[in-house]
Amino acid sequence: MRRGTHLVRVEPRVMDVMVYFAGRAGEVVSREELERDVWHGALVGYDAVTKTVNKLRHALGDDPRKPRYIQTVPKRGYRFVAEAERPDPLEGSQPEALDPIRRPLDPPRALWLVVVIGLAVLASPLLYLGALRPFGWPVGVPGEVMESIGSTSPAPAAMTRVLVRPFDVLGEDADQLHLARGLTADLIADLSKLSGLSVTEVDSRSKAADIEEAAYPGIRYKVWGGVKRAGDRIRVEVRLTDALSGRQLSVERYDRPFTDLFEVQRDIGNRLARALSVTLTEVEKDRVAHRYTRSVQAYDLFLRAQSQQLVRRKDENGRARDLYLQAIRQDPDFARAYAGLALTYAYAYRNQWTSNGPAELERALTMAETAAEIDPTLPEAHWALGYVKVQQRRHSEALTHLDQALRLDPGFADALALKASIETYTGRPRRTIPLARVAIQRNPSAGYLYYMILGRAYFFIDDHVQALINLREAAMRNPEMLDVHVFLAAALELGGEHQDAAWEAEEILAIQPDFMTDAWLETYPMTDRDQQHRLVTTLARLGL
Repeated sequence: MRRGTHLVRVEPRVMDVMVYFAGRAGEVVSREELERDVWHGALVGYDAVTKTVNKLRHALGDDPRKPRYIQTVPKRGYRFVAEAERPDPLEGSQPEALDPIRRPLDPPRALWLVVVIGLAVLASPLLYLGALRPFGWPVGVPGEVMESIGSTSPAPAAMTRVLVRPFDVLGEDADQLHLARGLTADLIADLSKLSGLSVTEVDSRSKAADIEEAAYPGIRYKVWGGVKRAGDRIRVEVRLTDALSGRQLSVERYDRPFTDLFEVQRDIGNRLARALSVTLTEVEKDRVAHRYTRSVQAYDLFLRAQSQQLVRRKDENGRARDLYLQAIRQDPDFARAYAGLALTYAYAYRNQWTSNGPAELERALTMAETAAEIDPTLPEAHWALGYVKVQQRRHSEALTHLDQALRLDPGFADALALKASIETYTGRPRRTIPLARVAIQRNPSAGYLYYMILGRAYFFIDDHVQALINLREAAMRNPEMLDVHVFLAAALELGGEHQDAAWEAEEILAIQPDFMTDAWLETYPMTDRDQQHRLVTTLARLGL
């Protein structure tokens, strides 16, 4: 943003809020509206909106006690009190109007510009042919997969490709978002286990218009729906359409007691299979019917816990732990709840949210082992064991558990992503890249973590262009994740973008005011000494 000739850098989410406020100048905007329209329904911590608005106030030089721009309306939201108007497109089209501090090029700079443009024109065929695509990646495209590797080839033409969109919450109760996400995830898991189907998930952040334009080649059908819980009843609606013609093929509506939730899920899976002309084997029928727990109440608590855990913040991690424990009290044999509980202890150790980290890690291991003992066929249990072993720096044992998870579920993208991380942790970042690419191929709606894994690997192999592309994508997807900013600051510093690196260092200290790289590395599972040294010396230049 610019005030006269003074430039102020802000992160993309802050700018999104600025634009949204300006577009509704004079109106009261609620927290819920900001989460819906700016965060597009993504799960964020309770104070994420507050922090973003505070960053915007700081950038504007605004005083919340005497606001000239953003007024807090108690118990209602915010109001943009400054005048805002759209510029005249004709009036602002002249170069001088667009940038009053632009200066003409002096002759030497002009000559260099001609040379650079000429080289760019000559290089364009090379770009087209892919000579500038490190490891098969197109320059400037984060996470895109250009070729398949080994057994991860795209689904054969004979398979039916289905696109599953996130379930909506029917009504205004945002507290039910966990239920919509849980039904979506379980439906994807159920359909993915059916022979003859290839299932693709849409990023929950995408708008409906974006989904229609998204590049999902070969999609034959689209599935989406909505859910609402009212008291002791649940209403679910599921729609199936032909992706080629847009014709609606089926609509299933359920209005049942909430205790019938598992029967509703089983019926949805069976009806979709029939509508898609998929013949279920007896084993597949059993898989569709398997709900992981006997208790609908335990399942609801489990979904709420997952929703909190996704935020990856201390308070939400504590709430997730409490919810998992409540779910286990409802069903002591709920393996998925034990696996989730294990992760709350592992996250507390990793993020130094506890004064007794080693004890937390031991509890994590006990809970993960319990999950695997209750249900040895549960991929998530073996993944949880792998994650805990990674935090213990027992990387070879972690790989054994992750391989077991992949044997149980060959499409388990998170297992591939964690294997990719281990390759970097142990000093083999080049081996990370193909694994992470395949993980994104299997889960196109991957969150920030997959892109951070890629960016971190590119950082350690000195590909600063790809490192910054992927790390910036990760920061866009989760601007509050400390690890992303750590590697982004280091990549910017080594890439010569010192001003941006200093800005990222400020972001790190805003998230964790007492951050020091040495202390942070104490619970970071990277065991390669050279990589540790490189990170420490680079961040030391930024005062970290």
